[in-house]
Amino acid sequence: MRSSIIYSSLISCLAAVTAAQTTPVWETLPPTPQLPGNPAGTLTEINGVKIWHAELGTAVDGQVPVLMLHGGFGNSDYYGDVVKSLMAKHQVIVMDTRGHGRSTMDSTPFTYELYASDASALLETLGIAKAAWHAGRARLRLRRGHNPQSTNATFSSSATYAAFIGRATKEYAALQPNGDLKAFAAAVETLESTQPNWTEADFARIKLGAKVTIADGQYEEAVVLAEPALLNSWIVGSQRVTLTNVSHFAPLQDPDQFAAKVEEFLSA
Repeated sequence: MRSSIIYSSLISCLAAVTAAQTTPVWETLPPTPQLPGNPAGTLTEINGVKIWHAELGTAVDGQVPVLMLHGGFGNSDYYGDVVKSLMAKHQVIVMDTRGHGRSTMDSTPFTYELYASDASALLETLGIAKAAWHAGRARLRLRRGHNPQSTNATFSSSATYAAFIGRATKEYAALQPNGDLKAFAAAVETLESTQPNWTEADFARIKLGAKVTIADGQYEEAVVLAEPALLNSWIVGSQRVTLTNVSHFAPLQDPDQFAAKVEEFLSA
């Protein structure tokens, strides 16, 4: 009987390993990493709320710092493995968007302009006049569409998204035990269902040329597949890069490839 139990357990383990090996990387949601050194970070008063941020790596003369801005419902920890690679050569700043992670929120409705203002003000308080933004300005890397219709309508019904929301909910409770999850979720959902509302003319005003890169994953499931090419055509001289075998969750699925593409962007 004991041999039968052991044999059955081995078969179950082999089946689990086989399933893991046959699941495409772009359909997985690897564990959320920690930021290198698990920094305590700092809360800074910005535009009426407290923005959490941490500085990693070392400032290098002649190189602009790198500011990493995470996605909706997430927090800076999602860039943990990417930051680990980047900080070897760069000063990297991570910040939790207002209401997200360890940053607080007030009753002010979320807008992408407000997000940008928070990030810009944070850099100013740190004495940084110019930085490379992963979504922002100066050197710029974009992973977002131009209006709500550029979001894939079926994304929220995917198994990966459901797993992410379940995880993000637990992370929110751990990082911000006094936060109002209901108010936070409503604010993000309102933002993402009604904004942004940018036009071709808006993007035409961006005169940064090759300092702008439009990035997406080969199996991007959150943004409609035609969007990257559209934005690339609207921003004159901009670059476009597609990360292979990953989806919207590329920083988790293949942090080495993600960091390598950021390095290419920074060295251009």
